[in-house]
Amino acid sequence: MIAILFAKESRRLKNKHSMELCRETMIDRIARILLESGYFKNIILFTRNYSLKSRYAVTDFDRTEGILMDSIIYCIGKYHEFLAVGGDMPYIDRDITGKIVNRYEKHSIAYDSGGFCQPLFAIYSMDIYEPLKEYHRAGGESISNFIRESNMKCIEGTPEKLKSVNTIENLIDAREKLCVH
Repeated sequence: MIAILFAKESRRLKNKHSMELCRETMIDRIARILLESGYFKNIILFTRNYSLKSRYAVTDFDRTEGILMDSIIYCIGKYHEFLAVGGDMPYIDRDITGKIVNRYEKHSIAYDSGGFCQPLFAIYSMDIYEPLKEYHRAGGESISNFIRESNMKCIEGTPEKLKSVNTIENLIDAREKLCVH
């Protein structure tokens, strides 16, 4: 299996994926954790930002129309099966990754983060490719709503490990909690 880091540009915290977190960029931290988990043969950074790079991931440039739904549909069509991870989720670790990978049985599965099935910590596979495309063709734009309305399985987990960095306050908090001083 592969892992795909989705790193779209943030309106709230510009260049957050390149910001320093524990002596490495946030994107490098997340990619390294995924690689070191031993669950993935490749890590792919999926982004529109041509200057964003990771030492631990191969870059695939996102040329889709815009919303996350388009990117996920494209990646399912190209890669068939992958763990989608938000490029701004530095709290993930081997344990939470192992929990979803070990529960995956060739049917798409998401991680429930406090009552919310997280679209960017989910394994997508071909079983939802056509239903997702149909949902989108019918005007659906929210991958979260699709997950909720479909038969996609959600497993219960630890919301703290799926926190995103969207503000400078989130970044400061992550530095305080994750970085050994």
